[in-house]
Amino acid sequence: MKRSNLNLLICLDMLLKERSVTRAAERLEMSQPGMSNALARLRELIGDPLLVRSGNGFVLTERALSLELKVRSGIKLMEEIFANEGPLDLLEAKGTVTLAAADSNSMAFVPALADILSEVAPDVSLHVRAPDPEHIHEWLSEGACDIALGHFPDLQPDLRRIPLFQQPLSCISARRQTPNGTLTQAEYFERRHVVFGSPFSPRSTLEQTLTGELAAAGFERSRTIFVSTGLVIPYIVAGSSHIATLPTWVCRHVAGFLPLTVSPVPIKVSPIETDMVWHERTHRQALHVWLRDILRTIIPGAAATGMDIRLEY
Repeated sequence: MKRSNLNLLICLDMLLKERSVTRAAERLEMSQPGMSNALARLRELIGDPLLVRSGNGFVLTERALSLELKVRSGIKLMEEIFANEGPLDLLEAKGTVTLAAADSNSMAFVPALADILSEVAPDVSLHVRAPDPEHIHEWLSEGACDIALGHFPDLQPDLRRIPLFQQPLSCISARRQTPNGTLTQAEYFERRHVVFGSPFSPRSTLEQTLTGELAAAGFERSRTIFVSTGLVIPYIVAGSSHIATLPTWVCRHVAGFLPLTVSPVPIKVSPIETDMVWHERTHRQALHVWLRDILRTIIPGAAATGMDIRLEY
């Protein structure tokens, strides 16, 4: 391989097509001695004459005939590698994009994104998976996912990110368990909590951030129910004496159809920063650039809940 180059592959392709040094040289706008020299080098590298005289012309050897399809495939692949991607035609675009997003962010963005894709890029498939902060760099750099949405406070510096919105937190409790319609600080820490983050689910950065802030203030919740999907948390709270701390918009949304009370968290906690994250691997790929731009224009929550969750403070 060190003795070969791409020009030799192009010469071989033309020699196999034309079966003539003269015609191959003309097609590539080379001198005949230059093409003869290329043929000599190819014969040495491949260990076969490739073109042999027969009557007034040349014919391909059996070895050359066996190489025709491989060489053409190699040239086509090379053209694809070095060609400019060109303008994106969404109606003709094909492929799969994998999005890592927790349940709440999937609810906020995927309904609108699904509608847009089906209308303007019908042959593009979207795979949605739960994010794992421990592996998000590996996933993005190696192709296990292409875009991640969520709270990622410990990202490696080589990942690209842009902020999308902040998610303030509130508390939900069963309506029958909260007669005053709110929770005091004492009640908040006395009651048992349902949280996302069982041993069978990815680490929850929301839970980690909240727990760290409370610990810094000298508080600790009694977390006794650990689940592997956030979607079941409101139902557990509605049917038990447990409470939960979730993004405010989620609390207000589920309280619209479950017997729940939404209360402020009775101690100051920071909103959860929600970012879009991707790797240099896909930074300039046209389809991914378009998809990231679309995600930035989506009003989070509007398609599924009818509200702009950025306003739910």
